[in-house]
Amino acid sequence: MLVKFGIPLIAAIAVGFGIATLSHLTPKEQLLDAPNPPPLTRLGTNTISGLGEVQMAGEPVAIATPISGIVSKVYVYPGQTVSAGEPLFALDDRALRAELHNRTATLATVSAKLLKLKSGTRPEDLPPARARVEAATASSKRNEDAWNRAKLLVEQRALSEEEHLARKYIYEQANAELAQAKADLAKLEAGTWCHDIEIAEHEVASAKSSVEQVQVDLDRLVVRAPVDGLVLHVDIRPGEFAESTKTEKPLVQLGVHGPLRVRVQVDEEDASRVSPDARAEAFVRGRDRTAVELRFVRIDPRIVPKSSLTGGTTERVDTRVLFVVYEVVGVPPRIYAGQKLDVFMEG
Repeated sequence: MLVKFGIPLIAAIAVGFGIATLSHLTPKEQLLDAPNPPPLTRLGTNTISGLGEVQMAGEPVAIATPISGIVSKVYVYPGQTVSAGEPLFALDDRALRAELHNRTATLATVSAKLLKLKSGTRPEDLPPARARVEAATASSKRNEDAWNRAKLLVEQRALSEEEHLARKYIYEQANAELAQAKADLAKLEAGTWCHDIEIAEHEVASAKSSVEQVQVDLDRLVVRAPVDGLVLHVDIRPGEFAESTKTEKPLVQLGVHGPLRVRVQVDEEDASRVSPDARAEAFVRGRDRTAVELRFVRIDPRIVPKSSLTGGTTERVDTRVLFVVYEVVGVPPRIYAGQKLDVFMEG
């Protein structure tokens, strides 16, 4: 009896319990609002969509260093407003300052040499030169008298021919020494030669140019803002080595003050539908789909390969895009440079 009626009864109870449990645990289908609803444009259905990126008023200015070196100081931080000529960061300048000291000393030396040449002969140098002329004159006269006597003695056969020639050569040597002394005196009295002054002036000019070159290099070690703007990004720290070659990330990036702009990329298939007179609006991505009114600025007259991706599953990556630049109208909501916007344009 138990086997005949008990086992089927227990099986029926188990099946009923299973069906009740499954019905209770099965989730109910509900239609919920999307956490980030898609933007609803007011421009109608015949629109062109594109991905926009917020930029400053002008193109971002990527700041690099003209000379490679160790960064000694960084003067700015992201979000700081700077003026043209204001320092952004500086490189180690100890080696150049030592070179400047050396070239400054060289300039002082050649300048002193030029001053000496322009001053002419020292008054103290003339009396010794005149005394040498007088001494050479006396020596020449004495040797002339000795040679005249030797000529008489040779005629009287009282002096050998060899001694006669020796006195003659001594007299000629004395005349040469007298001529040299007179020439030295004339040189001192004439003063500095004009060509020597000219050469010294060129040496001074060359030394000045060397000093100015080092000063220019020192000034180049302090990288300054080329324009008035806002510091968008700083990717350098004191103690790091800054390369003068082009890098993927700029050391400092500046943005020009003015109304924000949106740079929109439009697929090449829709490029022919873009019109400068068409209205456009953008929507901030995220939970708050704030609409941003746009004003046309320009169309870049060149279609380039697509580089910025949205991450959509249906997005084409093997395409080219046309860039259209718009200006944000009025007081924009809280948007930042580099932010992505969904842009719609009338087709």
